[in-house]
Amino acid sequence: MTSDLNIIGSGLTGPLLSRILALKHNYTISMYERSPDCRISKIYSGRSINLALSNRGIKALQYAEVFDKYFESRLIPMYGRTIHTKDGKKIFQPYSNKKEHFINSISRSDINKILLNSAEKTNKIKLNFNTKCDKVDLDNNRIHFGKNIIDVQSPIIGADGYKSVVSNAISKKQKTKVNYLDIEHSYKELNVNPKNNEFQLEPNSLHIWPRRDMMMIALPNLDKSFTCTLFMKSKGSESFYSIKTDDNLMEFFEENFNDLIPLIKNLPKIYFGNPVGKLIGVNTPFWHYKDKALILGDAAHATVPFYGQGMNSAFEDCHVFSKIIDDNQGSSWEHIFNQYSINRKEDADTVLKLSMQNYKVMRNDVLDSKYLDRQKLSFLLNDEYPDQFIPIYTMVSFTSIPYTKALKRSKIQDHIINELLLDDNLNDVNDYNKDKAHKLINESLSVIE
Repeated sequence: MTSDLNIIGSGLTGPLLSRILALKHNYTISMYERSPDCRISKIYSGRSINLALSNRGIKALQYAEVFDKYFESRLIPMYGRTIHTKDGKKIFQPYSNKKEHFINSISRSDINKILLNSAEKTNKIKLNFNTKCDKVDLDNNRIHFGKNIIDVQSPIIGADGYKSVVSNAISKKQKTKVNYLDIEHSYKELNVNPKNNEFQLEPNSLHIWPRRDMMMIALPNLDKSFTCTLFMKSKGSESFYSIKTDDNLMEFFEENFNDLIPLIKNLPKIYFGNPVGKLIGVNTPFWHYKDKALILGDAAHATVPFYGQGMNSAFEDCHVFSKIIDDNQGSSWEHIFNQYSINRKEDADTVLKLSMQNYKVMRNDVLDSKYLDRQKLSFLLNDEYPDQFIPIYTMVSFTSIPYTKALKRSKIQDHIINELLLDDNLNDVNDYNKDKAHKLINESLSVIE
């Protein structure tokens, strides 16, 4: 099969992109994946086994005509955060003031398998597994798979993750380097199994154990278990490096996550048996090279998981790219790649900024009364001005407002909240100065259509 496009990587972005391009544009595609076919292999990569699907990702899946048929039955809605304090208290904090706003826990492997199957069903995509791409030669239009070198006459799209071979090849031709964000925290996965075939925690919530400089989170699974992820420093005191024995581990949990000890069976075995995962942020200066290559998803803008937007922004990439092809019919691939980069890069780079900000919120701010007052006031203002004052979490997770625009509006909204909370007579945020709010909002926030 002579392909219109070559896609490197069949994680999450590659299969969705290939299905969209085959379904909406009738392209034929060759896809290459270094790993075995995940539909028949049980190799564990160490990456998070469940993810949070929200509005942007859902829209892309709907566009690909796979959401309603394959995904809805596999989702567990989460309406907010359940905060577990050190003294054992549980406090629910909703994501939004609207009942239709929730994020969804879903298995990473389920997503991957569904998208691979749906890509194959187009009969326009050839999947090549156990085919590790070692080098992309953009001068001679060649892809190196070990000793096997193939000549290609069509563009190469990199959906091959943060260690992208395609991204590095583009950067080399552009005489730049991929910028990897140095993050001092890492992560490790644990799990809470069901008890008597029932969830041991409230299933319709994302659970957080915030501890200022570290945190544990837990997301529900369809088998009534929870996937827990511990985020903390890689080195130093209270770090993954500092926990070396069973006694170290139990002392650490007794101090920080005592209520989890009875919920995690064989804690030392699971803890020391699972790998420590590295948190990676990527900023790639150039996303394409002439008409030869383009990168999307983590290959272009890998982010940390604290806003749940890594997968969602990657899926949105696929949707945006397809729309740009529609808007530039008859144009060269170089023009389309350039338009995509212009349209998308700033927004995608903003996701990393938002995600790092939300890590502080999740591990620290959710414990503070000032943060809770600000959140409450933002919901009140959104009730009064639903098309102008929209909380940042709502804009990011429950709308398709461009990330950059959302961040800029959130800074204006932060200023408005600061002004309203400065009032000396304000003892309760419910009694905020409505005249002042009306003036500030109408002067500085346009209506979002």
